Amino acid sequence: MLETLSRDEFLQLVALKSDAFDQRQLMGQTAFAFGCRKPAHVGEYLLLDGLAMGLVGMLNAQGLKLEDAADVVLRFWKEWLTLVAKAEREEQPPLFFAVAVQSPGPGGTYDSSLPRRVAFGNANQIVETLYRADESYGVAMIPVHGLLRQLRKNAKLAKAEIRAYRERAEARFQAKTKKAKAKGRRAARAPARIKPLMTVK
Repeated sequence: MLETLSRDEFLQLVALKSDAFDQRQLMGQTAFAFGCRKPAHVGEYLLLDGLAMGLVGMLNAQGLKLEDAADVVLRFWKEWLTLVAKAEREEQPPLFFAVAVQSPGPGGTYDSSLPRRVAFGNANQIVETLYRADESYGVAMIPVHGLLRQLRKNAKLAKAEIRAYRERAEARFQAKTKKAKAKGRRAARAPARIKPLMTVK
């Protein structure tokens, strides 16, 4: 999980275009590993950064605004990282990172000033902590195993795209090389043009 990625590899991992990613950073809608708002080194990312951004995206898909989702992932990084470690280390019942989502107000917007309630663990723990505390809240439940599967799927697709790109680039190089060699052979076979001698009158 501490493997480093280039910017292009990271963007492929989180399935974001460069412009969209830059915009999210500008708007405070990104989160990285260990509660960081920016990666430790410019243009260098960790696989854990991909998990953080994947979690932001999944929470957004279940009702949180991007900036609220990023804030939750930043503030509770130790908790979701612990869940990931458990899911990777041994067989576990489904584990969830869950956030209580209040009902939208006028215009379908959420009040970001309300306290954000978060719970972690298996389904029973989530129900006990969030559902029973206040049934008027919806709950965004992110399955940790699902997050890991999606990340691996993105990584596999990214590798396939990189491999296809390299194959296309190699094919173009070989075609150019072949063309250049053929041109050289034709030039070698062509009779040399002899300039006529100047005649003196």
